Amino acid sequence: MRNRNWFKGMLVAFACGTLSSAQPAEAAGHESDARTEVARAEEAVAAASARGALWTTARDALRDARAALAAGDFDTAARAARTATEQAKLGIEQLSYPRFPE
Repeated sequence: MRNRNWFKGMLVAFACGTLSSAQPAEAAGHESDARTEVARAEEAVAAASARGALWTTARDALRDARAALAAGDFDTAARAARTATEQAKLGIEQLSYPRFPE
């Protein structure tokens, strides 16, 4: 019985060690992805701003993405950055709409 408990303890320790060693690499991947998304969002927002087509939702989403990135919340940062990019693209796209639809 004692050997069985020892074995369970070793199995749990091994599993925890395996999981904790995998997490930094995974977190680094999330951080890299988030930083890439934020950089894309910054470019898109700058392009929309330069054309006078920046929506406040794009500006706010970029602000939220930067804050989440600084806080280490990489999933939220990437999600907010994708929103900022999309909103900036929509703002630029809106420039091609007719001013006074017929």
